[in-house]
Amino acid sequence: MKLARLLVALLIVLAGTLLTVIAVFSVRPDLSALPSQSATLSAPRADSLRIQWLGTSSLLVSDGQTHIITDAYFSRIDKLASVTRPMAPDVGRIDAALKASNIEKVDVIPVLHSHFDHVLDSPWVAMRTGADLAGSESTLNVGRGAGMSEQQLKLAIPGEPMRYGDFEIIFLLSDHVPQAEWINRLTGINETIDEPLTPPAPIDAWKEAESYALLVRHPYGDVLIQGSAGFVEGQLEGYQADIAFVSSVGLSRQEQGYVPDYVRNTVGATGATTVIPIHWDDFFVALDANTPALPRVMEDLHASFNLLNGELEKLGTSLTYMRPMETIYFRTSPEQIAP
Repeated sequence: MKLARLLVALLIVLAGTLLTVIAVFSVRPDLSALPSQSATLSAPRADSLRIQWLGTSSLLVSDGQTHIITDAYFSRIDKLASVTRPMAPDVGRIDAALKASNIEKVDVIPVLHSHFDHVLDSPWVAMRTGADLAGSESTLNVGRGAGMSEQQLKLAIPGEPMRYGDFEIIFLLSDHVPQAEWINRLTGINETIDEPLTPPAPIDAWKEAESYALLVRHPYGDVLIQGSAGFVEGQLEGYQADIAFVSSVGLSRQEQGYVPDYVRNTVGATGATTVIPIHWDDFFVALDANTPALPRVMEDLHASFNLLNGELEKLGTSLTYMRPMETIYFRTSPEQIAP
């Protein structure tokens, strides 16, 4: 009888704990207060760069002839599965995302580091669209594990341009945003993937390897893509960008002084006047126009945005916001209106 009562009490405690966890992860930032995109950036133009945010640090950048996707990740494996089961690309979600964005042909997929939410789907998207896969040796080992040909695998050499049509892409050394030590161990911060990696594979197999910032140059304008909210002091000095896509996840948890240094070494170094935060969406849920932000227990979105805006105001600019699947049209010109 005592054992039965003990089991009932234990079940009640477990149920209460589960409900508490569910409740905590259900609290999300309100996105309704985010300003809408300016008419200048949202109006389609033939003679401009088309840039679509595909969630996380995945961006489609196209001039109509040549197409680039950074960090193609569409499987968006849920939170529990990501830490309890080996991960593999969800082909159905990949195909649905490509169809939703009318993506049939891609020229290159630059991968900015080798965590699962950046590299997992990239080889499969490359093979479906005929793209090259570009990145660190670890990223290329993911491509090899997926069965890509060596001809499609392009090793990133920091500072050395790669040309695709009228685009020039340059990988520049960066760093991952600082995070808790247990997360570092789980996700292989500063570790490499030394053999071809064939999914399914557990979360700790998708190691960071090198982290990069990517500079995308084009006659219509120069774009900086910062895939993680880390930086290497002085690495972007001497490079110019008109528009910067900066990862914001993790900024609300940093020590005082970190965000000023982050902004100074990215936006400040390149002189970008249009600045758009990325990688704030909940990448553990399916991608669509209504994809929410990460739960507040994982990231204080508005605190991160406020910290960024506080530093950007010193540079005479502020954040411009995009929602998942939104597209902007950008060209550097005298009539380009700053946000």
